[in-house]
Amino acid sequence: MSIKGSQFFVVVHGKPLGPLSFQELEKMELKSSDFIKISELKDFKELREIPELCELLSITHEPTLPQYFATMDLRLLAWAIDSLIVFALFCIFIFVPVLIFANADSRIQWTLIGLLSVFPIHFIMNVFMECSVRQGTFGKSILKVKVCDVEGLRITLGRSFLRNSCKILGFLSLGIGFFVGFFDRKQQCWHDKLARTLVIKGRLL
Repeated sequence: MSIKGSQFFVVVHGKPLGPLSFQELEKMELKSSDFIKISELKDFKELREIPELCELLSITHEPTLPQYFATMDLRLLAWAIDSLIVFALFCIFIFVPVLIFANADSRIQWTLIGLLSVFPIHFIMNVFMECSVRQGTFGKSILKVKVCDVEGLRITLGRSFLRNSCKILGFLSLGIGFFVGFFDRKQQCWHDKLARTLVIKGRLL
């Protein structure tokens, strides 16, 4: 489907205007720095960041590096949401069946084994979801933040694996590797710096 057939929203005086057709968009004499959202996309972007639209409107395409970074308190909240989801899955698929089917002598043993499985499940979820189209776990998606590389692009599976593996340094340092993110301009923890990743948020949030 051609982008000309999409609907558009434009930020005018700080408020979204739309939906607009491409013909209406052409008449607005937009500047390259104007914020636009295409109906198929989730976020507003500066016009100069959208190559197909730049070409149609004869505006120079200028990719912009990430400028809006998710704060550490927002990231911690996303982690808490993910942890609750993983714990809920543990209760549904492990704890409840153990209570129902395991005999009394082995319940504690199987529950502890099940608890140990929470960590690899959380790790695998992070690795695959952060390199997916979603670019983040359930918690990050709920809070509208996502993981990208330093150029703002979606990360590969390998980079996602590296990023999440490096989190062990944060735990081994008794949390210092995570805590440094509070004092970093881009809110990068050690694992972000090593994997060259960022956690960004939408500009209009």
